[in-house]
Amino acid sequence: MEDILRKYGDMVYRVAVTHTAAREDAEDASQEVFLAYARQRPVFSDENHAKAWFLRVTMRLCGKTRMAAKRRQTSELHENIPSPDGVMGSDVWLAFMSLEKQYKAVVYLFYYERFSVAQIAEILEVSGHAVKKRLERARERLREMLGEDFD
Repeated sequence: MEDILRKYGDMVYRVAVTHTAAREDAEDASQEVFLAYARQRPVFSDENHAKAWFLRVTMRLCGKTRMAAKRRQTSELHENIPSPDGVMGSDVWLAFMSLEKQYKAVVYLFYYERFSVAQIAEILEVSGHAVKKRLERARERLREMLGEDFD
């Protein structure tokens, strides 16, 4: 279990932070992901299969966490969420954090985790065309917010 935590812990937490926009909720979701792993003990065919499983479970649990946060009526504080080291400047990170969930997911997986469109489609369980459209729309929104080209 220690190897799994060491290997996927940071990735799961980063995805959770981008989806919940609150450290406490991200920590809770991350713990739930590893509890799910401990209960299910899935067998992975390769590294990509394992990463996809952790990402998919994280995103699903974050959706549940966000709903619980809305019920508690907590506010999201994007400016207090740290950006991944060396990935984005603070203005870009704040703009990224303000994207809608569907766009945030594809941008994060494509640019930060370096997944291909096909891999993202598999993780998110959508078509490759949907991933491309979401990336396109996310870039448009970021350009509108920041006035820069992100390709």
